[in-house]
Amino acid sequence: MSQYLVKRQFPSIFTTGVVATTICFVVALIYWPIWGLIVKSVGMTLAGEGLKLVDAKVVTKYLSVLAEGTFFWLVINPWIWQTLIFGNYNKYAVSELQPTAGVRYTLIGFLSGIIGFLILVGFIGIWWKPFSMGILFMPSTAAEVQMSIEGWEVGNFYCLAVIMVQIVYVACFHKWPFAGKVPAPLDGVAVMMTSTVFTLIVWIAMFFPSLMNLSLDGHVVVVKPFGSWTGFLAFAQAFIFFFLLPAEGLEHYPMKLFAKKQPYMGLVGLAIALPMGIITPMILRPIVGPLNLLPGAPVDLVIASLELSVVFTLLLWHHMFDDYPTAQMVPDLKTRLFTRLAIWIGLGSVLGVVWLKTFPLLTFGGNSLGGMFPVMGPLAGQFAFMMVYLLMNTFFDKWPLVKKVPAE
Repeated sequence: MSQYLVKRQFPSIFTTGVVATTICFVVALIYWPIWGLIVKSVGMTLAGEGLKLVDAKVVTKYLSVLAEGTFFWLVINPWIWQTLIFGNYNKYAVSELQPTAGVRYTLIGFLSGIIGFLILVGFIGIWWKPFSMGILFMPSTAAEVQMSIEGWEVGNFYCLAVIMVQIVYVACFHKWPFAGKVPAPLDGVAVMMTSTVFTLIVWIAMFFPSLMNLSLDGHVVVVKPFGSWTGFLAFAQAFIFFFLLPAEGLEHYPMKLFAKKQPYMGLVGLAIALPMGIITPMILRPIVGPLNLLPGAPVDLVIASLELSVVFTLLLWHHMFDDYPTAQMVPDLKTRLFTRLAIWIGLGSVLGVVWLKTFPLLTFGGNSLGGMFPVMGPLAGQFAFMMVYLLMNTFFDKWPLVKKVPAE
């Protein structure tokens, strides 16, 4: 029996969600400038020789991909590995109390991200110049700066491959065939190794040609998936939304309509998410294009941002609002699931439009406070906010709104 009791500051899960979201928003506004300033200082120190040889626009681009890279590898990838693949194994090894447990687990995440980066990117960088640690961190010529930017972009979006493959393995396939058959943490090791194989395949097959300018004797040797990087992003965000639905609030539906055992449930989930990832941007282009929500931006970028806002809302509702309304509130399954779905799509669409109009004003979006630090833009900026509430719920157990107190 635990020696602690859980005490909530607010009895209502909806009130807790509103307050927690507000706290996370304020934290995002504050922490990103600090992160950006640190990255800028490190980048200008290490890459200063090469950055002196390029114009200001290229310098800004280099610092931007460096900021994205550190965030993706130190925060997003580790969170997926620790929480989804390993089930937050050993989080309370030192203390059950927050924020001690959360701080410790966050630091472990940073370390695992560094190790993952060195293994996956560093090993490739032995032979591929754009991934060389020297060129990534210390380019000394203008050409090396350009090569470094290209290397960072491809390396950064290993994160998106992780989201598209490793989360699918957990969300749709439920860690089959290892879950329940192999004890922790060995089940996590098995899932990690298996899913990494498929992640690497997708990364090399789709992200390298999307972001690298590869040619041979003047001939372009790749075809960009979906015609452009923004087209691929529009597909990816729609795909993510549809494969997350069963795991993040629809209680395994619609997969359970067609299968109730693995791996068939996972195959059904993919059979739904893949075509919907393709079809959704096609449906949205004639609707979103004329609205001109982000003047000058490709319509697929706007679509990807709107789709990501719906994903953002889906995850926010799961982690901060505990899938409100709960089964206790609405016993009828159909009513409960369709209510949640309406909230995700309706609120997410509204937030998506608001985000496109306001992200240039936010420090984690597009407001660099006069060029003081790199910003994240319309897509990565949403992840900068998203990871705050994901960490607050999974690493910090909604502390300080939910606390463990000694049992009397």
